[in-house]
Amino acid sequence: MSANLSSRITRFGTFEVNLHTGELRQRGQKVKLQEQPLQVLAALLERPGELVTREELRSKLWQADTFVDFDHSLNAAIKRLRDALGESAETPIFVETVARRGYRFIAPVDGYSPPSAIAAVPERSRSSFLRPWVTIAFLSALVIAVLVWALWRHPSRRTEVIERKLTANSSENSVSSAAISPDRRYLAYADNTGIFLKLIRTGEAHPLPLPPDFSARVDDWFPDGSHVLVSRAEQE
Repeated sequence: MSANLSSRITRFGTFEVNLHTGELRQRGQKVKLQEQPLQVLAALLERPGELVTREELRSKLWQADTFVDFDHSLNAAIKRLRDALGESAETPIFVETVARRGYRFIAPVDGYSPPSAIAAVPERSRSSFLRPWVTIAFLSALVIAVLVWALWRHPSRRTEVIERKLTANSSENSVSSAAISPDRRYLAYADNTGIFLKLIRTGEAHPLPLPPDFSARVDDWFPDGSHVLVSRAEQE
């Protein structure tokens, strides 16, 4: 980072860091951060949006003749930095891990968005939005094609309705109830004189025997067509 940049406050998100005094603050409150994590943050802020390799961080944090478990120490410094920034490696907001290579600062710095962050967001958004629409368009086209094929193979036929009078009752002795058998062969109906069973094909009708003073109405046929269900009409 240049001398001018390092002497002023750098802001990102709700944080601001003064690299000259070595202070990290969030919304004005000082955040405790050790020296090595602060140096890592300074190195990342020098090149926002760019990859800073692990070897580069090693040269900044430790001298060449320093004997230290570099990988463990750097991992620990990155973890302490993430803890201070309130993020995790799985869901990075500021520091992105580039596997086996290094780290990248991905948040906007002083209102300036890193190029990598600008390019990545629209790409993810475009793919996430396009994928469902492509699927919907494909399924819609498939449904339309199936409907067109079905209409072509099976054109609609006009249903012819045939009306046929099955009884010859007068208006004075009208049919009060009726039901056709499941096999469509018989008509059971009731009028003022009783209940009748009529063979539809020939028109032959026979009265059904009922007890004396038994006035009834036809309700329905049994599913096997062998019996007629009637209900007695109560007299006042």
